[in-house]
Amino acid sequence: MLNNVFSSLLFALLSSHLLVVNGANHDVTLSGLSFSPDHLEDVVAGDTVTFTVAGGSHTATQSTLENPCDHAPGGFDSEQMTSGQTFQITVNDTNPIWVYCETTGHCRSGMVFAVNPGTQLAQFQAAATGDTPPSTSSAGSSSSVGSTSQAPSGSASSTAGGSSSHSSASASASSTPNAGRMTVGDVSASVMGLAAALFGGLLAL
Repeated sequence: MLNNVFSSLLFALLSSHLLVVNGANHDVTLSGLSFSPDHLEDVVAGDTVTFTVAGGSHTATQSTLENPCDHAPGGFDSEQMTSGQTFQITVNDTNPIWVYCETTGHCRSGMVFAVNPGTQLAQFQAAATGDTPPSTSSAGSSSSVGSTSQAPSGSASSTAGGSSSHSSASASASSTPNAGRMTVGDVSASVMGLAAALFGGLLAL
């Protein structure tokens, strides 16, 4: 009886810890004049997006649906990165996140990216290149201005030089990769400690 109780509690403990660290990561490559892929759908809170430069000099800078090529107030910014450098953001909710490359001329050439854009991706891309005027009447456009700023618990980490000098309501930049996220080693130590305490408590019953 006691062993069954202990096994059940330990399984629940392990499951809860694994859920904490297993948020999906989505890789995005920056090269030429494009993000690849150019958008992601079905990204949920706790997931991360890692931008990696494969060639040239680029940024991953947050914008808005209404102004695709302007840095959103309080939005994240990787600053200039070169080949091999990465920048990571943690997604706070399922609202759209609009991103562009701030390198001169890149955004107007169509170098934009979006997380959970829904039906507004084409509108965002067209507004970036100036093909059509952006519409502010579409459903959800008002929330896109602060797609991550509405959730101040988000964080971003980057290996790009100088990124640690930037912070925002939506993402605080850090020069330490995976800052604020539990590693497998952290989980193992935590589980062992909690399991030992739990076992001791059950023996005392």
